[in-house]
Amino acid sequence: MARDPGGRYLQRREYTWPGLGLELAKWRSGPRTEGLCYDEDDHLLLVTLGGRTEHTEARIEDGQRYVGADFPGAVSFIPSRRRREARHGAGELDYVTIRLAAPENGVDYEGFTNRPDPLIRQLAVALREEARGGLTAGRLFVDAVATTLALHLLRRYSDRAPVIPSRPAGLTGTRLRQVVEYIAAHLDDDLRLDRLAGLAGMDRYHFSRAFKQATGLPPHRYVIERRVTRAMDLLTGSDMLIADIAHQVGMSSQSHLTTVFRKHVGDTPYAYRKAHRHR
Repeated sequence: MARDPGGRYLQRREYTWPGLGLELAKWRSGPRTEGLCYDEDDHLLLVTLGGRTEHTEARIEDGQRYVGADFPGAVSFIPSRRRREARHGAGELDYVTIRLAAPENGVDYEGFTNRPDPLIRQLAVALREEARGGLTAGRLFVDAVATTLALHLLRRYSDRAPVIPSRPAGLTGTRLRQVVEYIAAHLDDDLRLDRLAGLAGMDRYHFSRAFKQATGLPPHRYVIERRVTRAMDLLTGSDMLIADIAHQVGMSSQSHLTTVFRKHVGDTPYAYRKAHRHR
C-alpha cells in the first residue's frame, strides 16, 4: 500500500482482521497539503465523520476531478490498483479508513471522492464503535460488515451487478440445528461466518439473512447472547475464576467479559455472581 495523506496526524489507531483493516484518525491539513492513496490488493474507503477542509481537489487516475471540500458524511472510494491524488486546503478531519480485500473477479469499479453514501457511513461508524468498545462483537461482526460492504460496492459501483433473490432460502430443521449446536459447542473459539454458512450450505450473505429470519438475531448478536448466557451459568453454578470463565465463553480476557457482560446484563460478572450465587 502506498498511502501518504500529507498533513499531520493528531490521533491514529489501526486494527487488522483477515480481509478487512480499519484506521481511526484525526488529521490536520495545511494550506497546501498534497496526498496520495494507492493499494495493490485492497479497496480503500475513506469516510469523514467530523470536521472539514477549506478546499479539496482530487482525481482517481483519469476519472472525474472533484473540486469542493471535505465534509461530515463524505465518502471516498479508491478501488484497488487505482491511484488517487488530492490537494487539501487547511482543515481538521475525524475520519475512518477501511481497507477491504478486493476479490480477483475481473470486475471494473468506479471510484469517487466525497459523495454521500449512507450505508458505507453507517458501517464505518459501526466498525469505529466496535473498535472503541473493545472489539466485543468479534470476528463474526467484522465478517458480516466485510460481506455487506463487498456486495454494496459490487452492486452500486461496478460494471457487474450481482443477482440476488429478494428472499433468501429458509434456514430451518436439520441445518439450523447443526448451526446452533456448532455454536454451542464452539463458544470458546473464534467463530467465523464462512464456517457457519458452510454448515448451512449457503454463502455468507444469504446465511446472515436466513439466520436472522430464523432466530430473530444476526449471527454475531446471537453468539454474544449465547456467550453471556453461558457465563451467567458458570458464574452461579461453578467456582471457576472469572478470568477462566472469560476464556471458556470465547472472550479474550476478564476485562473483555466484564465489558460485554455489563452491556447485556447491567452488572459486572463479580457483582452478578455475588448477588445470585446463594439464591
